[in-house]
Amino acid sequence: MSTISDAIRAHHRELATMLSGYVRALEEETTGEQAGELARFLRSDLLPHARGEDAHLYPVMDTLIAAHGSPTATMKVDHEWIERYISQIAEYARTLQLGTPAEQANAREHLLRSAQQLEAILEMHTEKEERVYLPLFDAHLPLAEQQRVLDDMHGEASEAVSTASPKLDELDVRPLPPAQRHALIFSKFEALQPGDAFMLVNDHDPKPLYYQLNFEYRGALVWDYIEQGPDVWRVSVGKGANTGAN
Repeated sequence: MSTISDAIRAHHRELATMLSGYVRALEEETTGEQAGELARFLRSDLLPHARGEDAHLYPVMDTLIAAHGSPTATMKVDHEWIERYISQIAEYARTLQLGTPAEQANAREHLLRSAQQLEAILEMHTEKEERVYLPLFDAHLPLAEQQRVLDDMHGEASEAVSTASPKLDELDVRPLPPAQRHALIFSKFEALQPGDAFMLVNDHDPKPLYYQLNFEYRGALVWDYIEQGPDVWRVSVGKGANTGAN
């Protein structure tokens, strides 16, 4: 590994460490002085670094990638980070549902930060795709091939949903009169053991039911939309660790 690329990596780590320090300080106490220090760092260090790469490093990299690399490699790195944050969020969510109060408090803080970081990465990632890749996709790929790619992508998503979601006992309340539905659903939820769930199937968004269950079993309800209309709503309704009713 060359000492030049080591120097670039070291500068990246230095910039990331400094930015993280400023952000953590702002989380502790947001003052005008701290905000000004962050702004000065961004203008004097981070922005010149980005502009220097645009002007001098990337033109060289265009040639090297054309000869030796993959134009989509950086996008795949984005996907690795997206998967990493999704895994973290899933673990924090499980702790919020099943952990002790102390574990839940810690998980809540980390889940929020991971969600915010994932949001920023996804915004940047989709902007790159839409500004760089999709115009080439539209201009140079036959329509039939475009459709094939889209169908294959949707097939991957459908397969992921089917393999990631365990088969749940289904409660389809659509045939029942509205007056009978809530009592049956409450009875079904009451019978659940902590960690268990069932699949609620309805003909409209059961959001009012969510608020009622969450009020009666505060901290115990685990509510995940699987399908959201327009004709059918499917919701995984589960019971977490805190099962005491108000």
